[in-house]
Formats: sequence, structure tokens, C-alpha cells
Amino acid sequence: MSEELTKGLVKSRLVEVGYPKNQDELENGLIYFKEDSYKSGINADKELANAFINASKRLSGNQGSPDYTAKDKNNELLIVIECKSDVNKHQTYDNLDDYKNGIGTAKEISEYAVNGALHYASYVNYAYDVVAVAVSGVSKDNYRCTSFYLPKNSELSNIYLLEDGTYNDTLMIPNNYREMIDELLGKYKEEREKVENELKNYANQCNNFLRANHISAKDRAGFLSAIVLALTNKDSDYYKAVERAMPDDRVKKPYTEELGNKAISRLWESLRDIWKNKDHLPEIKYNYLEEYYNSLLLTNLLESPEGSNKVFNFGENILSRCTYSIYTNIVKKMENHPKVDIMGTFYTAFLKYAKGDAKDKGVVLTPKHVTELFCDIAEHFLGRKLDSTTAVLDICTGTGGFLISALNRMDHNIDNLTISDEEKKKRKEYVRQNCLVGVEREPEMFALAYANMRFHGDGKSNLYACSSLLKDKSLINNNPKKTLQEEIEESKNRPMVGMINPPYSLLNTKTKEEKGKSKQSGQSELDFVYSMLEYLQPGGIGIAIIPMSCASSKDDKKMREAILEKHTLLATMTMPKKLFQESKVGTQTCIMVFKAHFKHDLSNKLVFLSRWLDDGFVTIPHVGRYDKNNQWKAIKGEWIRQIEGLAKVDNTVFLRKELGKNDEWLAEAYVETDYSLLTELDFENQLKKYALFKYMQENDFEDTI
Repeated sequence: MSEELTKGLVKSRLVEVGYPKNQDELENGLIYFKEDSYKSGINADKELANAFINASKRLSGNQGSPDYTAKDKNNELLIVIECKSDVNKHQTYDNLDDYKNGIGTAKEISEYAVNGALHYASYVNYAYDVVAVAVSGVSKDNYRCTSFYLPKNSELSNIYLLEDGTYNDTLMIPNNYREMIDELLGKYKEEREKVENELKNYANQCNNFLRANHISAKDRAGFLSAIVLALTNKDSDYYKAVERAMPDDRVKKPYTEELGNKAISRLWESLRDIWKNKDHLPEIKYNYLEEYYNSLLLTNLLESPEGSNKVFNFGENILSRCTYSIYTNIVKKMENHPKVDIMGTFYTAFLKYAKGDAKDKGVVLTPKHVTELFCDIAEHFLGRKLDSTTAVLDICTGTGGFLISALNRMDHNIDNLTISDEEKKKRKEYVRQNCLVGVEREPEMFALAYANMRFHGDGKSNLYACSSLLKDKSLINNNPKKTLQEEIEESKNRPMVGMINPPYSLLNTKTKEEKGKSKQSGQSELDFVYSMLEYLQPGGIGIAIIPMSCASSKDDKKMREAILEKHTLLATMTMPKKLFQESKVGTQTCIMVFKAHFKHDLSNKLVFLSRWLDDGFVTIPHVGRYDKNNQWKAIKGEWIRQIEGLAKVDNTVFLRKELGKNDEWLAEAYVETDYSLLTELDFENQLKKYALFKYMQENDFEDTI
């Protein structure tokens, strides 16, 4: 296959992201050279000519040149690009981190894209910070791009992985790479961690204050959502009064009470202005929210507050004190730190302290890197990017994590299109009005999702407050004329992608006499999967993260059969054990992927099965799980390559297998065991676990999460 096809793809991509249309031309400070074209012409680059004079990939001491070299005259960052037509010649190491130990022999440097790119980077990093880019493939469908950052005057052992993806996800102009590098090197990491820790501490103090002031556990989240939502309205007297009230040390302005006994009325004015004039909510949804908040915003909120601390220190009544505190500790943080999931982080922590609330409702809030992974999975199985042509549905919306990740992905993909800024703005607005559909039956969660979406510029998304289960035949927001199913199926932009993390183990309340009976008389996680798939367009992609037991237990057999009777199972991936540690949930989960409205038996029944047991995240006491060693990007890239069929075959980790309705849906049932990794300690640990399991089973201990 001709390498020129690969080079042609790279040139097209360079132009798409903002480089000049032609090589060797300088435009807006940007220029790129093909091979050794930097030697001549009006924009000849003598420094590059000198740098590569002995850079032969054969290590002969002769001249060598990357396939492309790109730079910004105003940025000391150089990009070298090496191309290979054969994707099997992309890299020599399965683990990209292994390149820190060396780039191989002269033969490997010559024949493999990553090795060659890093080789050339090492010849110019005496003068530049370098991004070494390796590209392989001859079409957009099999195109792969991997890039590393090599700091100036640094050894190859100090490289950092920047990208590992497809045509539309990779290659940038130097300024954008510089932003990514700053993020990678922790320029914003300390700030993000500081904000997240502050939110977690605030959640505890907030719960203590609400408890001390007799706001019940079941009402606390909803009460907070009313304040947060009202404060999204910067035009309101409520917001302006809060701004006037807060002290400002810079101009020696003291605190002054501005809400007082008008706190409730002003909050209501702000909410009603949002619903009627800003978001133009239908009367039914408006009435639903009004009725819910009427039960929370009572006159007792104007009583003098109990307790004071450094974050609840202003305000003469309960409501004003909460308002000023939330303004400072949540709302301002959302405005000042748009890249941090403020609402999700706060609410995850808040549920830990609101004892019983999370478990009673089966609430498991999804980590941000998993919601973003869902977008990658959806794009692969759809065969295209998420954009303004794709509606995304979440029937267990929670605080809106999946919808917000889908929104951010659509914005990113639209920004990468070669269209005018005006057209980009138009498409983004269309996304916000038509492409995000959420369903949430818990009133406080619905209100939180609504507030969260408004902070992301979306007050008009299709959020429904009702049960999402088909068997409940829910009427939308108490509309006596139309069910949720009818509403979604009749919409002009019926969802093409579904993403859910349903409530876990809501039916584990069986008596001893009921043990062993099918739990399908209640509602299981697979009930939500089935309902989600029914709402999607034919051929739509549904993705769910649910307990592993759903893929193999006898209790769920009937629901698995019911799903396959109408839909196709495409993939199941076992996830890390500690994935939901932040929500204090120990259940091990798996991600399932389905194609809607195509019967499994009539489809290609080869199902992708894999064990994704390590996401690179580590647990730090009082901090939580996070990507401490920057491994997630490489790990996610490997997972996606497995799905795409581009990863090196490893039957101990992943495979494709034809599955029927009576088969288990987990890789664990079919992958080969690598016995070389087993030790006596492994056997000992498994025996201990089995002994504990048998003891609990024989003594009728209930399952706990």
C-alpha cells in the first residue's frame, strides 16, 4: 500500500485544524514542511536543515527527514510526523508506556511509525519542545494517530502520551498542543484537585447545617436544587441581591443582608422567570416543578438559623444563609471552573453524608471518565461522530452526567468541522434544543439535572419528570393525554443513542421465603435496559453500565431473553472493581452495548467480550479515585482498539464469540486463563472468599452494596 495515501490524509487533517492549505507557506505564524522541503524556498528553515543532517532512521549518520514537520513561528513547539501505510507497522510495543525504555533497533525505527517519530523528535529537542506524531492507515476508517510530548533538552525516557485516536480526534495546531501539555503537566491539576476537595468538604458541612436546621434528609437535595437553579438567573432580583450582599475584601466592602424576609418571594420570582420567560417551559412541566418546590419552600425557612461556621456565616435566616453559602461555594465555582464537574462532584459527596439516601434510591453517580468513554463507544458502533444529527437519551438522568458529556462531545466535534463560526453556533444551539433527552422520576434529581444543564448553556433540553420504565406506562409530567413512549417515538428527532447507569439493586428486599423467585416481578437493572432500547430508533446504539450479575444470574435470565428477542447484543466489557468507590458502591459492573430493534438471532451474533479491569485510576485517602499517573488515555485507547479489531490478539483478555439466548454475556466465561500469572496466594485468597460466601449464604445474610 502506498505511503502517499497516508501522507495525503495527514495533509488534509493539517489543513482542517488550521494550517495553511499548501506546504512551505507561512500563514498566521503557522507553517508545515513535507519531508526535506524546509531546505529551500522563501520560508526555508536552516535550523531544521542542521538538526536533521545526521538523522537517518537507519542510524547511518546520513541525513533523514520526517514525513512532515510543522511549527508556529511564535511558539517554541515543533511537531514531527512520521507515516506508515500499514496499521500493523504503527508500533512495536503493545504498551505505549514502554517507549520510555527505548525506541528499538535501526530496523524498527525505519519500519514503525511511533519509533520513527520519536527518533526524529530526539534530534530537535535540543532547541524545541517536540510533539512526535505517528500516523498509520490509508483511509479515515483505519487511520490511527499517536502523539507524544518530548520536553526540550529531555531524554526519551521523559516522554508523555498526548493522543492515541482516529482521524477526527487527533492532530492540532501548536497552541492547542501547548494547552494539552500544560494540562498534562499539572498546570491545572492542582487547581482542579483543590476545587474538588473543597466541594467534598463543603458537602459535609452543608449536610450538617441542613440537619441542624431541621431540613429532612429526603428534602435536602431538592432544597439545594431550588437555590442553585434560582441562582442561574443572573437577571433576577434574587441573584442581584446576593451579589450586593456578599463582602468584597478588595474594595473593603462589608457583608450586608439583602434578602431578609424577602428571601422566599425573590427565590420564587427567579424560578418562575426562568420557567416562563427564559426557558418557556410547557405548563405541565412548570406546574410539576412549582408543586414540588411548594412542598420545600416553607415559611420556616425565614426563621433564625442554627449553627454558624466559616462557610455558613452570612444571612439572618435559614434560606438567606444557605443562599449566600451556595452562591460562594457552588455557583461561583461553576462559573470560574467550567471544566470541573462541580454539580456531579458535590452531589456524589453530598449523598455520602445524607445517610441512607444513596442506597435507598440505588443512586450510583457515574465517574466523568466513564461518561466520556460511553461517547467513544457510541461513536464506534454508530460509525460516525456524535453531532447535531444525533439525539442522545438517558432514562436514568441523575444529575445529567451522560447528557453533559454527550453535549461536550458534540460541541467538540462541531468545532472540528470546516464550517463558518456562524454555522457552528447554529448547530450547537440545535443540539441544546433538540439532541438531549433525559428522564428522571426523583423530583430532587430532576431539579438538579435541570439546574446542571442550565449551567451548561442548555435550558431547553427535553427533560421529563416521570418513570422511564415502559411497564409503568408513565404519562409525561402528569399529562393525561400522552405517555412517555408516545412522546419519544413521535418526536422529530427520536434518539439514536441511549446511555444509562440505572439504579442498582432496587429489588433486593425479598424475604427468606421469596429467595430464588424471579425478581422480574419488581424492577431490575435490565428492565431499564429494555425500556431504553425500546425508545431508540431502529439501529440505534444503547449502552448501559450495570452489575455483572445481570449478565449471568438465573434471576435475570427471562429479561435477557426478552431483550435478545427484539435487540442485538454487540458487546460486554467487565469494568474495574473500584469504579464506583466514590459513591461507596462495591458492586462490580459491566458495560453492555446493544443495537436496537434488530433481533439477536437474525443479526451477526458475534459479540465482543472483554475484561477491562484496570482504568489506571488509584485511590488516595480523602481525595478519591483519580488518574494519578496519567495512564487513562493510553488505557482507553487500547480498549477502543480492542473493539475496533486493531489491538494485538489476546484471548486471555478479549475475544469475539457467537452467543445465543442461553449463554452468559461475560468474557469471564470464555477467555483463556494465563496460568503463568497464578500463585499459591491466589488460590488461598479465592478459597477464603468462597468460604465467606458459603457462610453468608447458609446464614441468610442479605446482599449488600
